[in-house]
Amino acid sequence: MNIGNELLEGKTLNTNSQWLGEKVSSVGCQIEYQITVKDEENSIVSGLNYCLQDKPDYLLVTGGLGPTNDDVTRNVLFNYLETNSEFDYEYWKVLKGKYQRMGKQISESIKSQAIVPKAGEVISNPKGSARGLKFVKRDTIIFVMPGVPIELKHMFLQSILPTIIKKVESPILSRTLRTTGITESVLFDYIETHSKNNKNKIGYYPSVYGVDIKVSNKNQEEINLFIDMMYETFGNEIYGENDTSMERVVVESCIKNRKKIAVAESCTGGLIGDRITNISGCSEIFTGGLIVYSNNSKVKILGLDNKGLDEFGAVSKYTARKMAENVKTMFNSSFGLSVTGIAGPNGGTKEKPVGLVYIGLASDKNTIVEKYNFGKDRELNKIKTSQAALQILRKGLLDE
Repeated sequence: MNIGNELLEGKTLNTNSQWLGEKVSSVGCQIEYQITVKDEENSIVSGLNYCLQDKPDYLLVTGGLGPTNDDVTRNVLFNYLETNSEFDYEYWKVLKGKYQRMGKQISESIKSQAIVPKAGEVISNPKGSARGLKFVKRDTIIFVMPGVPIELKHMFLQSILPTIIKKVESPILSRTLRTTGITESVLFDYIETHSKNNKNKIGYYPSVYGVDIKVSNKNQEEINLFIDMMYETFGNEIYGENDTSMERVVVESCIKNRKKIAVAESCTGGLIGDRITNISGCSEIFTGGLIVYSNNSKVKILGLDNKGLDEFGAVSKYTARKMAENVKTMFNSSFGLSVTGIAGPNGGTKEKPVGLVYIGLASDKNTIVEKYNFGKDRELNKIKTSQAALQILRKGLLDE
């Protein structure tokens, strides 16, 4: 159960639910409910009643533990669970010492974070000042965590998840295949046709990056047999498993094979380079990148010639090829990756519509150029192009 007006109003993206759901599911637990309520007494009480109606083993509550007036979760929980509170003077000393070391004046409102229940446990928070709480309500263990993601994640991994794992007697096992470049309908039709006796639970999760297929069962062997079948058929489109990303797969593959890459980006505006450099260790393999958005920059920085650009256009197989080859040479890399296209929503023609993209990959062996036609949404086109480009690079690494 997530508490916070900012979540309901869309001011803050609720990444905590997604993260917690993934972590809990990965250890074999099944999630029954996931709700978000206002930081108000009636909403919190209604949410607690709803979540506890079927007596789950655990209830995870996030948010509302801050020091401001609109953070009422702590008091509402104490009343709901019929426990008195007391002031933790030792923790108040710790908080004052922490603020003193930072050279800051501690606010009186912070005192609320030193209030603890008489019937219940306190969970430490090394990343912040709002400690977590643990209660037992009939057959349910209730864990209450702060809503700040870095604090929540550390607290959950260090103090809560190990407790949950110990109690899982018959876990629901799962593996998730991450695919790109193939539609959900094609995957569904194949699985329905070739898995008549399939006893696994199959979940399809499409996104702008591709389609994830989650395979769940209490029998690991049945999961593995199904996964093997999928690799035999869709091996080229499966780029990883579980929560790995395309960029991580590419960077780790480059490190393993001692290959270096350079990128020349037009329509993606640096997104490919950003994704690569988000991965630790990329400095070993990423020699550099260029954002050559205008024709002038393609000529003056990347060394393309005006004659070729005038004849074929900036969005063309010719330009993608030259961009890939030139950036490879410029940075002395194993691969040169390029993208050029019409991101939209304006700028397209009948011959070259919005969403048209060319992706080039130059290696020591040869240069290939792939053509794509995405939609009219500018942001989605940039993401789809970056994903397709990294997929082409991944396949190029496999062919080495």
